[in-house]
Amino acid sequence: MLKILLYGSARERKILEEALQKPLKENKVSFNIQYLSNPQQLMKNYLLDSSYRIIVACLDGSTSYVIKGDNKTVSNIITGIMDFPPTPEEIDEKLMRNRELASFYSSGEYTVTHRSFTRKIPYEEIDYIQSDNKKTIMHLTNGDTEIIQKGIRKVNAEIDRKYFAKCCIGVIVNTRNIHKIHRSEKNSRVIELKSGAKVVMTEGYFKKFAEAYSMSVSKLADLKTLDD
Repeated sequence: MLKILLYGSARERKILEEALQKPLKENKVSFNIQYLSNPQQLMKNYLLDSSYRIIVACLDGSTSYVIKGDNKTVSNIITGIMDFPPTPEEIDEKLMRNRELASFYSSGEYTVTHRSFTRKIPYEEIDYIQSDNKKTIMHLTNGDTEIIQKGIRKVNAEIDRKYFAKCCIGVIVNTRNIHKIHRSEKNSRVIELKSGAKVVMTEGYFKKFAEAYSMSVSKLADLKTLDD
């Protein structure tokens, strides 16, 4: 369960809680929210308390957040600022997509069946999916690949499109694992994934892809133009 601490006045905490609850529920995150209004208690008892993975606070008219990673050291603390109240886009980009929180999400999995065994691959472990004639290659975040004895059209129909988007012919990328997108040549761009892997995106797909990626993940499934 993801433990969240909200800091601020009663009114501010209510606003923050309302902003956070919808995306957490949409992403099927099991969470528990606690409240705090005493600044001395925040600094003394909660800032380095490893049981609280997110602290969200209203400070000076902005929303400040602290995300604590698994290794429980000061060096693994991520901080940032959002508007108050935070927009759905800010929450999605800065909190929902954060890799330190991936273990709390029930984002789903893809089942690969071979003759002698079945393997379930969590979506967060998939970087991108690539067509290979009548087969499909699934590239994983650890550098491994999984060969699927199906065409990519079939695989595309089986995955949850809230987490994947087409970036060129025969390649589907996991939107949650994108680190940055930058131009490489006049007619193409490069998607750099958090694992360090890179995927070329043709310029013709960029506008549609950028529109989809700027939305919350839950809206990606509704953007049919990605399949055009």
